[in-house]
Amino acid sequence: MLEKDTITHEYKLIGSGEKSIIFLNGFRMKFESWNMVYPEILTNHKVLLFNRSGVGKSMKAQVAQTGKCVVEEIHKLLSKLEMNLPYIFVTHSLGGIFANLYARTYQNDVSGIIFVDTPHPSEIAKQKKIRGPFFLRVINEGLKKAEKLLDKYKYSEDECIEETVTQIQNMSYFPHIPIAIVSGTKKMPLVSQEAFILHQEYQTKILELSSHSKQYYCHKSGHFPQITEPEVVISAIFDISNKT
Repeated sequence: MLEKDTITHEYKLIGSGEKSIIFLNGFRMKFESWNMVYPEILTNHKVLLFNRSGVGKSMKAQVAQTGKCVVEEIHKLLSKLEMNLPYIFVTHSLGGIFANLYARTYQNDVSGIIFVDTPHPSEIAKQKKIRGPFFLRVINEGLKKAEKLLDKYKYSEDECIEETVTQIQNMSYFPHIPIAIVSGTKKMPLVSQEAFILHQEYQTKILELSSHSKQYYCHKSGHFPQITEPEVVISAIFDISNKT
């Protein structure tokens, strides 16, 4: 659903129950990436799926998509839809970075977070220092130049990621809430061994965000456990929901 002039993001609000589950997609991913997960929780929860600026039918971004900007857009959407507080966030990849900042910004509004193969904020700068294969660097740089010319991703979340990490580091403490870390343990094609090992190490460090944390390993999955092992993500959701 996309209601111009009132709500600028394409969304789907479904399910029944008092608890609100908010899905945050990975970078440039549509909410259909959760199709294997959300149908299993609809009888117990009110579920919101939506696309961030520039994705799907959502309006393209008008300003730089720093973490604070994204968090405020999410907060505005949730307020307009009158979702029950507090929220449980189910996040993938970059979506987990935004949930991290959201929980620090609105500490009373979040009761739990499921991080699905989300990078640790401190991991991002180190990953950028790892140089991938030459041909991939050329392709990535070419794509970024083309995207800027086309203007669709003029204010990309990826371009603002360093500022977003700084915003997280400058915020107050992470709230005392239960979290689940769902980690894929298979190396993705074209990902260097160095980058893969670094990511696995930082998956464990996310546990340190909360004293109520649990890690779920997906041994058949790379970066997309919600697609390759959705049952693990579903289990983590119910685990967090039962604790809140």
